[in-house]
Amino acid sequence: MADYHRYRWEDIENGILKLVQDILVSNYQPSVVIGISKGGVILASLISDILNVPVDLMQLTHWGFGKAEGQVIIKHRPSLSINGHDVLLIDDVSDTGMTLMTARDELYRLGARNVRTAVLDYKALSSRYVPDYYAYKWTRWVYIIYPWENFEAYKNLNSIDARAVFTRHELVKMQELMRTK
Repeated sequence: MADYHRYRWEDIENGILKLVQDILVSNYQPSVVIGISKGGVILASLISDILNVPVDLMQLTHWGFGKAEGQVIIKHRPSLSINGHDVLLIDDVSDTGMTLMTARDELYRLGARNVRTAVLDYKALSSRYVPDYYAYKWTRWVYIIYPWENFEAYKNLNSIDARAVFTRHELVKMQELMRTK
């Protein structure tokens, strides 16, 4: 069985507060926040509310469930003009760092003055890129399941792992919801 870490919303909020504190302490003042879809968009929206700056998104593909799948492809660029802006680029996790590096380089190509990166989770063993800000640093391999990924995880986990990750009540509810679709 793999090693899993499942976040609750309270953990996410605590991580966001740590990221914002670190950003404020560093005196970086982004004029726009860009979230990498999917998980980074949720975090970016919350952080932009706290920092009171506009938010937009980028979509890049690189990952399947639990593994990298080839080259990073940019599917959607920000709709806001970021030319001359100080950008805070946010994703949920830096597993290999390739998505963050590709997105950061693209933002510079689009004219960003400065780009700093923030993630909830930085996997030090596997990431070739160290984000400017991270809430949690992992020094061992772990599958991370965020609250917005519960259904994806449920669909992709074998029954033994699903029983280890979810409570019996959660499994019953997910099974009911999946049957109704």
